[in-house]
Amino acid sequence: MRKIITYGGMVFLLAVMATSCNKNNTTSNNAVDSTAIIGTVTTSHDTTIVTVGSVEIRYSKTAPCYPSTELFTLTASTTNLPSAATFNWYFGDGNIATGKTVQHGYDAPSPYVIRLDVKDTSQNVIATATFPVKAWGQQLKPVAIFSYKNDFNDNLNYITFNSASSVNRGALVQYRWNWNDGSKIDTVANGLIRHQFPSATTDIVYPVKLTIQTDAGCTADTTVNVTVLANYPITGDFNAVDYDACTNEYFLFTPTATNVPSGAYYVWNFSDGRGDTTAPYPIKYVYQYMNDYDVIMTVVLNNRVIYKTHKLVSAKGSNPKPKASFYTTLVNNTSTTTTYSFNSQSTITHGGISAFLWDFGNGTTDNNYSSFIENVYTKTTVATNYTVRLIVQGNGCADTTYRTVAVGAK
Repeated sequence: MRKIITYGGMVFLLAVMATSCNKNNTTSNNAVDSTAIIGTVTTSHDTTIVTVGSVEIRYSKTAPCYPSTELFTLTASTTNLPSAATFNWYFGDGNIATGKTVQHGYDAPSPYVIRLDVKDTSQNVIATATFPVKAWGQQLKPVAIFSYKNDFNDNLNYITFNSASSVNRGALVQYRWNWNDGSKIDTVANGLIRHQFPSATTDIVYPVKLTIQTDAGCTADTTVNVTVLANYPITGDFNAVDYDACTNEYFLFTPTATNVPSGAYYVWNFSDGRGDTTAPYPIKYVYQYMNDYDVIMTVVLNNRVIYKTHKLVSAKGSNPKPKASFYTTLVNNTSTTTTYSFNSQSTITHGGISAFLWDFGNGTTDNNYSSFIENVYTKTTVATNYTVRLIVQGNGCADTTYRTVAVGAK
């Protein structure tokens, strides 16, 4: 029997192989494959214990972070084996060692498979154990560094930070930004981030601290004094109200920002490729196409942008309403029933049709998104005309059409 374990996406076999003395079995790579004993792996604090039959291996390692050097210490013990047995370690990187307790440091970060062969005095392998370890390499030294700049002259409080941090081995997996402006600390997975500092009427210097962490858990930090220029204490944004959405849609945009100084004016960009617009508010605007538009409102004073805000607006555009249409076909006519089929030919210019709602005029309805459907009418003693109604919906709009079907008397 063998014990299968997984580690780091890899599958490993833990086993002890017992053998009788076989002078032809003299190499550590060719143990006789007889009874394999199930093994276990446990962890106690910082020590991992691998138990395979009569062999117990305990190993731990030191931290890889500079100035430390990652070093594995492995100790083997056995029961019911010759006292003169030798312990031969194969570390998976081409290096070997002998002894009950050995130490080894890996140069390159990688998963490795360690094999221990226990040999008798005739160099026959009498027990073996194979297990995985994860090495981070030697003296990992992350270096924290970042730069910052104001990419938005219209919003002096919105600062871009770009980390140029590095590590000699492994990868950086976490960037922790402490803005020291009273806001929450941001922990992200990449080194590019923007931050909105509080508005102030005077220049303020913030000691921004970056702490980086590697995949091996090593950390480093640095602090840079970031000067945030004075800004007008404008807050808020604007209202965007949609009118006649399913017919001739238009929006009215009205600023709601507060603390806007006298003499300032508004510049609008509706993000549909038609450029900036300056006009008294409320400003009326019509979108041609259905889309989500990031509308930008800019406040300008003395030819300087002093505030900018934006909001996502969902426009239906022109002709958002579906056009309902269908035709009927006589499918079957018996002495007691008449069956018609109904096939929608409804269309929509933008988006898609979200619902087909049928009313067949005889008390039967269907709301199951059926663009094609049949309905059976029961004949009565008199011929009857039934008015069939189709309502189609799409983009939050609806359209209705009617047709009449004739059912003869029975």
